[in-house]
Amino acid sequence: MDLPYRLGKYELDKKIGIGATGEVYHALDTFSGREVAVKLLDEAVLRDREFNETARKQFLHEAALAGRLAHPHVVSILEASVTENSGYIVMEYVPGGSLVRHTYHDNLLPVVDVLQIIYKCCSALEYAFGQGIVHRDIKPGNIMVVSGTNVKITDFGSSVFYKEQITQAVTEGTPSYMSLEHIKGDCVSHLSDMYSLGIVAYELLTGRLPFEADTLVELLYNISIKTVEPPSVRRSGIPPELDKIILRMIARDPDDRYPTWTELKTEIAKLGRLGMSEQDISDSEKFGILRSMHGLNEFPDPEIWELVQASQWRKLPVGAVALREDEPGQSMYILASGTMRVTKQGRPLNTIKDGEFFGEMAYILRGSGRQATLEAMSDATVAEFAFEALEKLSADCELRFVKSLLRSMTNRLIAADLSIVRMYG
Repeated sequence: MDLPYRLGKYELDKKIGIGATGEVYHALDTFSGREVAVKLLDEAVLRDREFNETARKQFLHEAALAGRLAHPHVVSILEASVTENSGYIVMEYVPGGSLVRHTYHDNLLPVVDVLQIIYKCCSALEYAFGQGIVHRDIKPGNIMVVSGTNVKITDFGSSVFYKEQITQAVTEGTPSYMSLEHIKGDCVSHLSDMYSLGIVAYELLTGRLPFEADTLVELLYNISIKTVEPPSVRRSGIPPELDKIILRMIARDPDDRYPTWTELKTEIAKLGRLGMSEQDISDSEKFGILRSMHGLNEFPDPEIWELVQASQWRKLPVGAVALREDEPGQSMYILASGTMRVTKQGRPLNTIKDGEFFGEMAYILRGSGRQATLEAMSDATVAEFAFEALEKLSADCELRFVKSLLRSMTNRLIAADLSIVRMYG
């Protein structure tokens, strides 16, 4: 089409992607001024005899379901429409492009980054499955990069087209990521998405697909019969534990894969703790720490991911001062591990243990100085939340966070009252 092109209130100005069922364009919502991505469905798909009125209703139903997904690692669907002659999906625009560029052998990501990306995708797909949605088309082109290892899965709601995708030429790539049960047209589940994500992980690690072929027939035969080489055979530096995870994800029989996303995430988290990473604290480790905290147990997983993205983490040695009384405060903290001594004018007041908040008074009373000095009594890990970052949380997440702060402060006041009573009898 000639660009720019006007589609209702959306002005399409450049093509940014192409898939089995349509092309994706960068566009401007002329009403709100927001940048969006618009996927125009291919006319051949709309004219297909199988894409009848029932299929159209199914598409709109699935798009509506996907539109209700709210997760930091899922691209939001803003609008969808389909008629006999046209169809489109309007989505959140992610400017960093897709993971496709990191599937080439000369542009591979570090192993630890791949591990973090897969962990985040697992979390997003687990959340979607909990909402009754199976993606059915996980591939590098449908995983968008926000920055670093921060990714978002796109194209939820397009699964109604999966029969069409199977028949695409092998150069389109999609069949390479499909599980055998998917190709056969059998019932698909979260285990099919797990298989596809395993193929993506294999390709990101090695720069090659586990099953390669020149024709579609040969590819399908290889998927059905061929034994896969472990990723470490194709790239040095991959630990055997990661080989086991990937090979189990892409097991031919669904019963041989991880039964749940939670079990898969647990294995990835364990691997992260084996010292693969040169980073001090990975995002998956941050998620696990926050998820296990009693004070955050009311937060759903997507909101825990919001807190991960809103925080800066650092490690403190014994004796390091985290806060100094009377200094201005622009952030608050959660003690992830270790203990802190609380003093005021040199006098001991309290001890902060892992899982507790501190510095929250400056958040409640903006503009006030620090009320006390906090010093590490042991090696400690702290998560810092700048007030500016907290203000960007979703409304539900921010409300839950404030409630947690108030609960923490209340418990601390009760403990202080009891200490005073014991002191004066």
